[in-house]
Order: sequence, then C-alpha cells, then structure tokens
Amino acid sequence: MGHLDSQRSLPVVRPDKLGFSPMAKKLRLASEHRAVIVNAPAGYLAQLTPGPADMTTDLQPNQTYDAVVLFVKDVEQLRRLGPAAIRAAKANGLLWITYPKGGQSGGVTDLPATPWWMQRDVLGEITSVTGYKPVAFVAIDNTWTALRFKRV
Repeated sequence: MGHLDSQRSLPVVRPDKLGFSPMAKKLRLASEHRAVIVNAPAGYLAQLTPGPADMTTDLQPNQTYDAVVLFVKDVEQLRRLGPAAIRAAKANGLLWITYPKGGQSGGVTDLPATPWWMQRDVLGEITSVTGYKPVAFVAIDNTWTALRFKRV
C-alpha cells in the first residue's frame, strides 16, 4: 500500500497526450483534434508525429479544423494564405501563425517581430480578417516562431 500511496505525487497526464511528440505538445494538439498544417517547410510534419490521427496539409473548402497551423515567410504569403486558414479554424480552436524569427529587423522577412503583433492588429491589417488577438507564442526551431491567436 505504501508503494501505491507514493504514486499520488506523480503529475496527472491526460491520456490523449501520452506519446505525442514534443512539438505536438508544444502546439497544444490533442488526439481528438482535426488538424491542418499549411505551407510547412520540408521535414516539419515529422516533428508532429506522433500527434493527432486526423492531420492533413490541405485546407478543404467549407471545412473547419480544431487546429490550424499556417507557415508564412512574408507579408505576401500571409495575405494570400491567411484568410482561408483563419476562416478554417473553429471558433474555439487553435490558430497558429508561424513566421521567421526576428521579423523585419532580422532581415529574413518583411513581417514584423513578435512585439508588434501584440501592439497592433497585424493579422487584421495584412489579411483584412479582424477580431483575433495573439495570446501566446512558442519557438518552433532556430528559424520559426509561432503565435497562437484567439477570437475576441
């Protein structure tokens, strides 16, 4: 009995997160999620495995997803791919916009650095889709940062 009692102090781990890759956990993906990963760089999808069983790379017209992860290199890609990706996210779903670290100051993109996304409605300014605010960000790797947006 003493051995069982000592197990009480272990953290509770939700069964749907057992065995998920570190990246899938970082992006808060769950086994029951229907997820779409749009415009991902080569090799990125392997980082999400194991992850949700229902994961695709193509947005389907008139479909919504529990999790949308959009990779964009610049303003043009966000303007072109952003509106459809934003509309595809369920109302209470996860919407991640992933872009090169450093923003304009890093010289690799014309998108602003993370602090600007927090101070202005950059997403709305570029995509014309308003009503979203950034609520969290994570480092994907040495190149990419992901911002999670929530509908307000």
